[in-house]
Amino acid sequence: MDVAVLGVGRAGNHYVDVLKQDPLVGRIIGHDINEETLRSTREKKQIETTGNLGDILSDAAVKLVLVSATNNAHKDLAIQALNAGKAVMCEKPMANSLEDSLEIVETAERRRGFLQVGFECRYSKLYMQVKKWIEEGYLGDVVNTCCDYRLGFKEKESWRNKKAICGSMFGEKLSHYVDLPRWWIGSPVTDVYARSSPNLSPYCEVHDNYYATYSFANGAASNLTYITGAAATFMGDPLRNEEKREIAEGHALRYMVFGTKGAAETDVFARTIKRFSFVDTPTGYNSVREELLTWPPDEDHAYYHNTTGQTHDIVYRVSHGLPPKTPARDAFETMRLCFAIEESVDSGKIITLGG
Repeated sequence: MDVAVLGVGRAGNHYVDVLKQDPLVGRIIGHDINEETLRSTREKKQIETTGNLGDILSDAAVKLVLVSATNNAHKDLAIQALNAGKAVMCEKPMANSLEDSLEIVETAERRRGFLQVGFECRYSKLYMQVKKWIEEGYLGDVVNTCCDYRLGFKEKESWRNKKAICGSMFGEKLSHYVDLPRWWIGSPVTDVYARSSPNLSPYCEVHDNYYATYSFANGAASNLTYITGAAATFMGDPLRNEEKREIAEGHALRYMVFGTKGAAETDVFARTIKRFSFVDTPTGYNSVREELLTWPPDEDHAYYHNTTGQTHDIVYRVSHGLPPKTPARDAFETMRLCFAIEESVDSGKIITLGG
């Protein structure tokens, strides 16, 4: 089947590379509003490109479109594609407002169309292992998760700093890291309270730090701490391994997942995942490490941002008439949590989501 990529910047070019390796994909068409981006993609990737979205939407051979444009374009592109009868993979965030996100979901439901949002961490080996341990009963009932995420400053001209394009840091970047606890715990979020200190990067138009705590209907709770600027900023030194360099310079992307029977720890920069069991002894509970798993640097992508596996799975599902792995309504609940966190930061109030 033929596939179109809407937005062929850095992310779009990655999707093109993955699609070129998929035996189920025929023609690949790139679309963008920037002529130079189209020219560069056409020459470097050797695919067909067009600046006219109508060419793609009217092409019956195009069954699937991947929306990888900037966040402010997601709504219009996704809705137009769904209305044209295309299956859609839309990068997160679904859109830059809750209302627009809901409109996309309702369009997919009305059209009985395929819509999957790009929460590729659900395909990533690191986080799938935690889910497996939970399903196998090793952790018992998950009652708490903690995420610690620290990294260096972003470049001044990045569109991810621009509110009108990015929308919010939570939707753009951190939606993954509240989606995972929702997936692991499997219960609706009921309320959230979040704070943000003044930005460390004066040119960033969205919040660059958060302290968020949210509760679930089953009594579980989660928190996330995110800080930009708490770690050294690197510009891609090719002579040093990225993760090993950054772990020594204040970077972190780490989860602790606590259950009634045990716990798990994931650490991206240390390349480790650990499982602990709780043992009742006469003098008190002990925590015993049961498993320690690691992976080599060349498997980083598959372990913590597996967009490749996600793309191949979506192509397979669309070509075989299967539903999305993550239902659109489930992805919408993650977006609802993201917008509630932003509302809590801006209002200083606890935001109730129901559940």
